[in-house]
Amino acid sequence: NDCHLLLTSSSALNLCGIDSKYVENNIEYFSGNKLWPNADYAAQCYSGHQFGYFSGQLGDGAAIYIGEIYNDINKKRYELQFKGAGKTPYSRQGDGRKVLRSSIREFLCSEAMYALNIPTTRAGTLIVSKSQVERDILYDGNPKDEYCAIITRIAENFFRFGTLETIKDIDPITNVSGSNPNNIELGHQLLQYIIKIYYPGLMNNKEQNKLEDIYFNFFQLILNKTAKLVAQWNSIGFCHGVLNTDNMSLMGITLDYGPYGFMEYFDENFICNSSDHHGRYAYKNQQSICYWNCIKLAEILDKLGLDINKTRQYIDDNFNNIYEENYYSIMSHKLGLKENNI
Repeated sequence: NDCHLLLTSSSALNLCGIDSKYVENNIEYFSGNKLWPNADYAAQCYSGHQFGYFSGQLGDGAAIYIGEIYNDINKKRYELQFKGAGKTPYSRQGDGRKVLRSSIREFLCSEAMYALNIPTTRAGTLIVSKSQVERDILYDGNPKDEYCAIITRIAENFFRFGTLETIKDIDPITNVSGSNPNNIELGHQLLQYIIKIYYPGLMNNKEQNKLEDIYFNFFQLILNKTAKLVAQWNSIGFCHGVLNTDNMSLMGITLDYGPYGFMEYFDENFICNSSDHHGRYAYKNQQSICYWNCIKLAEILDKLGLDINKTRQYIDDNFNNIYEENYYSIMSHKLGLKENNI
């Protein structure tokens, strides 16, 4: 209650055919105080490697799926989420709420990244409430009350590398498994759904009649998108901060704006995450971490019949080359140089 609209992005809302005036007149739907008609609210379950170790079952602890809207103009589907709407089955010890401070950061950065032509989730609305929650901003034992906020997030989907890792069996190091260990049938269902809906060209090509070939072409596509994305990040000094596999998109977009940061001046050792004590996700490591995450994706696809030796070879032969080709192309363009001059 007592919510008011703080920010809207007309271009983001237009993806779903929503007018800013509609938001202004229907704040209760965008604040979570009223349920959207025909909406199918749900929290996504996934797993993931966090800081290099498999953490088992994870999931949307502060985000909630509202539904999907089909855009007749560009022929794409867009998923709507609320972030900061409250507890979900995956909130663990959290309350599922987000504060105004972090919500403003996500709204502004996701829309700025879009303006910079970098693939990203979008932010359609930001609504602030008079309700408050207690947060320890500096993690120094001095919590304070902060105002709550909700963002409407928009993307073609929010599927992650970790979505497929739900079928991972017991990890020998952490001794935990995904939520559906060795459920190969589920793995095929998830992957084939993603391919059918978002990469239909891979299924429609009659020459690719073997499932392994379809999966391999999917993997090639994701690797290419991922290598290009990290090149784009590095070209503007953007540091994601938490490149766990559950924060890596199967659409090749920037996903989850937590402790991100932009370098004020070039420093390859730049760390934007205060909890990253060993610099795993420092600026200079983003390329190698995304490379490593692609290996983790390949290991899951191996369980679905895609030979790990084939995918590892493709990673070794192509990831860094794709990264460097895109990075140097962007930097050459910035300097007004022909690419072969670098």
